[in-house]
Amino acid sequence: MNIWLPKEIGFCNGVSSALKKAASVKSGAYCLGQLVHNGAVARRLQEDGLKIVDGIDEVPDGATLIIRAHGAPKAVYDEAARRGIKIVDATCPSVRAIQQKARSYHADGYAIVLIGDATHPEIIGINGWCDNSAIVFDGKGKLDLGDVEKALVMFQTTFDTRLFEKSLQNISTDRVKTLEIFNSICYTTCQRQYYAQMLSAKCDLAVVVGDGNSSNTRRLFEIASQNCRTVLTDGSADIDLSNCKNVCVISGASTPTELIKGVLKTMSENAKDTVVETVVADDAVGITTPENAEEKAMGKDEALLAKAVSEMKEGHRYKPGQKVKCRVVLVSDDGVYVSIPSSKKEGFIPNEELALDGNYQAVKDELKAAMEADDAEKCTLDCAVTSVEKGITLSKKVIDERYKDDALVEGIKQGNEFQATMTRVGKECLTGKLGSYTVIVHASQIKIGYVKNLEDYVGKTLRLVVSGPEKVDDRKRVIFASQKSILLAEKKAKEDEFWNNIDVGEIVDGKVLRFASFGAFVDVRGFDCLAHSTDLSWDRISGPGEVLEIGKTYEFVVLALDREKNRVSLGYKQLQPQPWDVAEQKFPVGAHVVGKVARIMPFGAFIELDKHIDGLLHVSNVSWEWLDDINTALKVGDEIEVEVLEFDKENKRITLSRKALLSKNDVTVKQESDGE
Repeated sequence: MNIWLPKEIGFCNGVSSALKKAASVKSGAYCLGQLVHNGAVARRLQEDGLKIVDGIDEVPDGATLIIRAHGAPKAVYDEAARRGIKIVDATCPSVRAIQQKARSYHADGYAIVLIGDATHPEIIGINGWCDNSAIVFDGKGKLDLGDVEKALVMFQTTFDTRLFEKSLQNISTDRVKTLEIFNSICYTTCQRQYYAQMLSAKCDLAVVVGDGNSSNTRRLFEIASQNCRTVLTDGSADIDLSNCKNVCVISGASTPTELIKGVLKTMSENAKDTVVETVVADDAVGITTPENAEEKAMGKDEALLAKAVSEMKEGHRYKPGQKVKCRVVLVSDDGVYVSIPSSKKEGFIPNEELALDGNYQAVKDELKAAMEADDAEKCTLDCAVTSVEKGITLSKKVIDERYKDDALVEGIKQGNEFQATMTRVGKECLTGKLGSYTVIVHASQIKIGYVKNLEDYVGKTLRLVVSGPEKVDDRKRVIFASQKSILLAEKKAKEDEFWNNIDVGEIVDGKVLRFASFGAFVDVRGFDCLAHSTDLSWDRISGPGEVLEIGKTYEFVVLALDREKNRVSLGYKQLQPQPWDVAEQKFPVGAHVVGKVARIMPFGAFIELDKHIDGLLHVSNVSWEWLDDINTALKVGDEIEVEVLEFDKENKRITLSRKALLSKNDVTVKQESDGE
C-alpha cells in the first residue's frame, strides 16, 4: 500500500508564528478565543496556563491578551489600550494585510465586500477594521452592489479556491464605477487545496487530519470527498484501510506534526499489506527519488514526521499496550512464536496470555491445525504488546478482552439494548467504545428534551439501542445509537399502564409537585395531573397554596380524562363537605343564631352566619316598628341574634328575622308611652 503525502504538511507559517508568540508569554495570559482552530493544540496551551475568553470584557485590567491567528476587530485594540491591557498580537500576517487594506480603502470611501463565512472570526475581525460596514457574501446566490461609487472585493484566507471565479460572477457590479479585486486567499490554502484535489483523484482513500472546527480543514475534506472515500480524523479512531492500495494523507494548516505522525503510525500498523511505502508527491503526482526526499519535502518543521515515516519502514519502536497484527510461526510448550510483518521482527505469546478463559491448550491446538492446513487467516492474530525489554512479548487475551463485546453486535442489530460509557465529545455528539466499535450518540438522542452541555455526559454509561441494522457499519466499525428511544418506549409503556387503569370518578392518592397561578400539578402513579384552583375549595381562594402543601399527599377524585391531549383533571373539594350541606345542619328553620351585619342594602341587611354563609334580614323583619331607614336600627359590624325563618339549599338562600325574637307588646307599650 502506498501512502501519499503532499510536499508540505503540518503548521502553516501563520500558525507557527502564533504559537511561537504564545509560547513567549508567561503563564496567566488570556487569549481571545482559541489561538488556532485545533482542539489538541488549544488544550495543550490551556494546560500551560493560557486562559481562553470569549470577549475582552472577561480580561482583567492590566492583564496580557493574545490576539489569535484569525485576528480581532479594531474595537478590541481600542478597549485594551483604554484599560491598560497588554496586547500580544498573533494575527496571521496574511489576515493582518487584509485588515489594513479594509481600513485604508474604507477611509477612502470604498464599499468593502468580504467573500467568506460571516460567522468566522477572521471575517468578523476584518469587518471590525472598516467600522463593521462590510458586505459579507458567501459567494453563492446573487449579490447586487447597486449604485456604489467604489468597491473593494476581498476573500477569507481559507475560502474554497474552486469557487473563486464563480463567486465573482455572482456579484452584479454594473453600476459600480471603480471596482478593485484583491485575491486574499492565502498561498498555503491554495497549495493544500490543490494537493487535496490532485491526490484524492489518484487514491482509493483520502485521510484529512485535523480538527473539524477548522474552516480550512473542513474545506480539504469537502474537496477530497468529491473524488474518493474520505475520512476526517483527529487521531482518536482507527481508519478502515481495507481494499486500499493508494491512500493520501492531507492536513489542515493548524494540524500539529505530532498528530499527523500518530495517524501515519496507526495506519501503518493496521494496514493489511505486508509492505507500506510512503511517497511524497510532486506537482505531477510523481515520486521524489533522493534519499532525503521526504525530509526536504516536509520542510524543517516536519523533519520529525519524516523520521517517523522512515522508522515505519525500518521497524517500529513498540510500546506496551500497542496493538499489532502478527502471524504464527511456531507453537511450543511455553507459548507461541509469531512474526510481525510490519517490523520484520518476531514476538512471543506466553501460554497464560493466549486465552481469555485460561484454556490456552485449546487455542494452541487450533493454531497447530491452522498451520497444517496453511490457513493464513486463522494463523494471523491481533495481539497487544506487554513488554519490549527482552524481545517483544505479546498478549492475545488482552485484545480478546478489549474486543469481547464485538459478540454483542449481532444482537444489537436485532434491537437488543446495550450499554456504553461515553468517553469524549464530538461535533454535536458523544462517542464511546464497544469492543472494536465506536459508538456515536447524537445530542438529540441522549434524553427526552434538550441537552445543554454534552460534557456533563462524559464518563457516564448510557443505555442504548439502534433503530435498525443499517445503524451499524461493520466496515467502519461504527454504531449509531440512541438512549432517547429507550426512554420514550419506557415512557409510553408507563403511560399505557396509567391510562388503562384509571377511570373518571376514581379516588386516587396524589403528591403535590408544584403550583401554578391556575392550580396545582399532582403526581398520580408517576403521571402529572392538574387540580384546577376552582376544584380545590368550595370557598373562593387566591391560590392553591391556601389549600395544599407542596410535597404532601392528598386524596383526589378523577374529574376528567383526555388521553389524546395527555391530560387528567383532578378535584379536591369534591371530597370535602359542601358549605351549604354543613349550613343546613347548623342553621335549621327555627334556630336562634348570632351573626354579624356584613352589609346593608335599602331592602335589608346581609348577616354573616359562617364563613361564606350569609342570610338575608329583610327590613320588614328587623323590628315590629315600621322603619323608613334600616340604618337607624343597624350598622355594619353589629352582632345580633336572629331566627332562621327559611332555609333554601337549592338556591343557597337563608331568610332571617330579628323581630321574631322581639315581643310585640314591647312595641305597643312604647307607643302608648309616647302618646302620653
